[in-house]
Amino acid sequence: MAGCKLTSNITKTNCQYSIAGVKAVYLFNYDSKHTYTIGADGVISAITLSGSDKAYKIDFINNTASFSDELAQNGNGGKYRTHTLNFSLSEYDYNMLNQGDALSLGTFTAVVVDKSGRVVMLGRNNGLNATAFNYASGAADADANGWTVTLAGTEKEIARLLESESVIAAVADETIVTP
Repeated sequence: MAGCKLTSNITKTNCQYSIAGVKAVYLFNYDSKHTYTIGADGVISAITLSGSDKAYKIDFINNTASFSDELAQNGNGGKYRTHTLNFSLSEYDYNMLNQGDALSLGTFTAVVVDKSGRVVMLGRNNGLNATAFNYASGAADADANGWTVTLAGTEKEIARLLESESVIAAVADETIVTP
């Protein structure tokens, strides 16, 4: 691949603490009609969702969310990225059951905010699909319980950064559903 050449030095420019973990997860239904404003630096500065689509913030169990962006290679030497998002949900109620089929069967784009403030988009080109949507009750009092959700998809780019969480918040549904 003659066109794949580094064009600058890769240096560590931040001299601050960095915290692992995920602070917030937003999902919206994947649609190839969604548009993204991408600056010269490759960072997304605006999202326009198709029609009346909205992004939805996911209230996951604390310290259960994670994401990865991995390089993969197929048998013919072609390379691609695998974006994966994991989180657990605690509720087993009418609202959760109402959304369970959508989470199990839908295709989504995800925006993840990590605890250091980085905002990353997963599944922008092809979407993410559930590879796991399982409930576990736990056996002992201190066991973890809840819905474990894994969304994964094949992408043709490294997960893109967003300027800030306000980019996704601008298209998020503010409705709060209470039982």
